[in-house]
Amino acid sequence: MNQRLQELADDYHTTKAGIAIAWLLRHPANMQVVLGSCNTSHIKDIIDASDIVLTREEWYSLYVAAQNPLP
Repeated sequence: MNQRLQELADDYHTTKAGIAIAWLLRHPANMQVVLGSCNTSHIKDIIDASDIVLTREEWYSLYVAAQNPLP
């Protein structure tokens, strides 16, 4: 999972946290991110992640990397 997060982070020039947030924002259940940090770099990651639109293939690659079976 961490390896795939890093690959996507490198592709999108962001952090693994940014990719994780982008993944949540693209979740079909329309999840919302609750910010629980006062750390400005974490806040920046979350703001930057809102501009990242993962493809379906990328989204599912993270889903599978977390050892979830495909539906």
